[in-house]
Amino acid sequence: MFNRHKKFLTTLLLLFSIFLFWRAPTTTHAAVKASKLPNRQGILIDLGRHPLTEKSVKSVIQAARDQKLNYVVLHLSDNEHLSFQSTYLGNKAGKKVLSKAALKRLVTFAKKKHIQLVPDVDAPSHTGAILHQLKKKRPKTYKQVKMDSHTLDYTKKQSITVVQKIYGELDTIFKKQSSRDFIIGADEVPGNPEAYKSLTTFINQLNRFQNKRGFTTTIWNDSILKSELPRIDKNIVINYWSQAGNRSDKKTLTNRRTHRVSVKNLVNAKRRVVNANSYATYYQLKHIGNKTNDNYFINYLRNHYKPTMFNEITSKNKNSHRIMQPKVKTRGTLVSLWGHNSSHISTKAIVKFIHRIKIPK
Repeated sequence: MFNRHKKFLTTLLLLFSIFLFWRAPTTTHAAVKASKLPNRQGILIDLGRHPLTEKSVKSVIQAARDQKLNYVVLHLSDNEHLSFQSTYLGNKAGKKVLSKAALKRLVTFAKKKHIQLVPDVDAPSHTGAILHQLKKKRPKTYKQVKMDSHTLDYTKKQSITVVQKIYGELDTIFKKQSSRDFIIGADEVPGNPEAYKSLTTFINQLNRFQNKRGFTTTIWNDSILKSELPRIDKNIVINYWSQAGNRSDKKTLTNRRTHRVSVKNLVNAKRRVVNANSYATYYQLKHIGNKTNDNYFINYLRNHYKPTMFNEITSKNKNSHRIMQPKVKTRGTLVSLWGHNSSHISTKAIVKFIHRIKIPK
């Protein structure tokens, strides 16, 4: 009798161990195809601050195709505006809010043009519009997940649930592509090094959720601490825009150089990097039409920028957009067109500007 019970308990423990093994989180996701973005040239259009109609987005996609770009990032929300319809958030489609049907048509249109469409819904920061909608539709949840007016509380499990609900809806729309990427943001996140441990957990949970749904995820570099880099899932792609995060005072730059990852850190850790240099590849839509500004950006990108030229902090703690990192093996570049205060800029002007863009490979 004793031996029979012992054998039963041993078998039960073995089965439980196997269950835990398969449930354990892993940083390798063989079912997900490696992202091609680190070796491609793309353009980001900011619909969170400069909403566009379906027809206008098609014009942007066509312009990207004309310039032989490989992908278009749709920055679908920010603090100012939610530009896509969500069942969970309860907002309605309209001229400035793309319906699910419209997004599906855009995916189909892009595929015909051999352009990958990449959804970009930042979290936990840049979520002001999401929080605004939660407050109206799900006030109880809003109180649980709000850190401040622009940030989800990344230390709360409920925040993960909220983001997964939103991403899940978009995944269904954008999955019908041969390459599937999703930018989850993680940039400009408030908090101290201790809190950033929770940020790493937040990022990894979203990454693994998206991996299971067939997507590779991308985050921006500026909220990655050197101490946290080993914990961040290795299959996440890094959009590198700035180590300084657009800060200028020497004390802050000294601190950021000490604690925030550099391109060299990422290279040594064998991370895949897309160059999104905040000087050479960032442009504000509101400047389009200013001949001096337009020409400077276009000519600098065409004649001076290189995919191995990054925006980092120098050894003298100064911000520089011309630090060369020749050991970076990937050659991907993302040009970002941000939409602050740009409502006066027409789609025609944006398309004309894109037709002037040439990204060195």
